Amino acid sequence: MPTNDAWGQGISLWSLTDAPDIPSAVGALGSGVIPRSIMRFASAAARSAAIDSPAEGMTVWLISEGRQEVYHSGSWIPVQPIPVQAEQVSDAPYNVTGTTVDYSSSAWPRPQFVAPPSGRAIVTVSAALANTNTDTSTIWAAWRAIGSLGYAFVDLNKTGLSAQAKRVVASRRYMLTGMTPGETITIVPQWNISSGTSSTASTFGGVLLVEPSS
Repeated sequence: MPTNDAWGQGISLWSLTDAPDIPSAVGALGSGVIPRSIMRFASAAARSAAIDSPAEGMTVWLISEGRQEVYHSGSWIPVQPIPVQAEQVSDAPYNVTGTTVDYSSSAWPRPQFVAPPSGRAIVTVSAALANTNTDTSTIWAAWRAIGSLGYAFVDLNKTGLSAQAKRVVASRRYMLTGMTPGETITIVPQWNISSGTSSTASTFGGVLLVEPSS
């Protein structure tokens, strides 16, 4: 009877004591090797049509999407993390003080990404900001993270840029951890001013860059 391979991969190999049957021997080898190789498909839709029940660790290359994905914990996840970026379109209204407020999605789009197998991603916020209402008035540009499976992170002191009165141009990086692989994460840009209005506060050139980490 066929025996398993010596590397514990569950691939059936025809043995010398088996009755000669070349088609069955080749078929058993192919059935064992192909699902464990990097399979190629024209698109994600073609892959779904070909693989009804993916197995943990299956790896494929999607030609139209131009990326490699692995099946992990019930989801197809990019093997090489794909950076995403969202640029600020318009400024905040600055109509409240002392409160951290989400930018509208039209003023600053919210980048989304799929958490990689590591469950980690680096988020960088960059902007030019100022609040000239008084010599001590502050302005913040920051972000928070929310996930499709319940993940949440918010900490102004770790994710935010800040300026006091005069203009500051800066960036800040922070690594998110503990995300569930395959979870869809949304980064929500935020603003905060201590005093003043839109006539004294401004943020422009804002960029949010997300780099999923392997």
